[in-house]
Amino acid sequence: MTPEVGWIWLAERLGAGSALGPRLLEAFGSPEEIWRAPRDSLAAAASMTKRRLEYLADKDLSYAQRIWEDCVRKNITVLALTDAAYPPLLREIANPPILLYVRGNLPDMRDRLTISVVGTRKATPYGRHAARYFAGTLAQNGCLIVSGMAAGIDSEANRAALDAGCETIAVFGCGVDVCYPSENKRLMHDILSRGAVISEYPPGAEPDGWHFPMRNRIITGMSRGTLVVEAPQKSGARISADLALEQGRDVFAVPGDVNRPNSAGCNALIRQGGAELVQSPSDILSHYEYSRTHLVPIGLVQPENVPERKLAADCPPAISAPHEMRTLTGSALECAVWRAVRSGSHTVDRVVEQTGLSAAEVLTALTMLEVGAYVVRTGEGYCAADDVQL
Repeated sequence: MTPEVGWIWLAERLGAGSALGPRLLEAFGSPEEIWRAPRDSLAAAASMTKRRLEYLADKDLSYAQRIWEDCVRKNITVLALTDAAYPPLLREIANPPILLYVRGNLPDMRDRLTISVVGTRKATPYGRHAARYFAGTLAQNGCLIVSGMAAGIDSEANRAALDAGCETIAVFGCGVDVCYPSENKRLMHDILSRGAVISEYPPGAEPDGWHFPMRNRIITGMSRGTLVVEAPQKSGARISADLALEQGRDVFAVPGDVNRPNSAGCNALIRQGGAELVQSPSDILSHYEYSRTHLVPIGLVQPENVPERKLAADCPPAISAPHEMRTLTGSALECAVWRAVRSGSHTVDRVVEQTGLSAAEVLTALTMLEVGAYVVRTGEGYCAADDVQL
């Protein structure tokens, strides 16, 4: 038995999400010794169901051997729980994967601020822009972005990190040789060229509904913080946030329009105290007091199809260069807040006082205006872009 076959055998006998593996490894030392152990010794070492004991008492290695041969053919690495390259934070959760299948080059995460970005598959333009803004800017500032390459928010986050010239990790709920969704073949190719695709499911495993909650615990478990960009109240992203909290990780949420179902999960997390409200990537970097020696000025990564921001405060009208005007197409609430900022109300309190809106409404509008590059946050508050008209 090779070490790789032993680890694959153990992972297949335990199944995804089992917390039994670490206890057995502590008792026996290695998969090979677990394989050698008789039924009575296994039962005495850890409490388990009769069915699980039957699985572990089955010493047939043929299936594990076939998986290993498939990995060799497809250049897939088997990364065991005890390997130095195994994500260190993931090893700390209650039910870490016994092994990970890896394609590409897994970045070193030992001294890296790793942030996972999650959200709905049915993302709105606001959510997509927010995902790109946060993920791309965090990546440029040295953070490692982890997501699931699912349609919507996940794909935007992985793509934004790549577009920023940085590594990224995609965690699959299927085999690492199976592209899901199929339309993300190009994105998967680009991730493999600069980062890694990982899964606890063997090569060839097809995506299945129950795989994804298991997958989500890996995304959050290997990250110091999880950012929820856009999520309905009942969604996989909301499940990910709950998992992150259970794992003792930080959770951040981008607030959204109170009238949009896609924002209900984020807004509820903030209201219930489960997530810290963030309006800019600098909020997350500041939370970790991230070393300023690594800091790239926030705003270098722009939302897609949004022109470069120009601030009236940075360029007085008398000497400002000519530029094409944009029309603010936001909601009535956003327009009211933008007018207030434009007229000199640069703080949330001043905008609340001028407009009569609630602080929550003002914060939501400012976030959406910032993502659209209609306002920019400075050290003194907010400034309106001078290339915008109503």
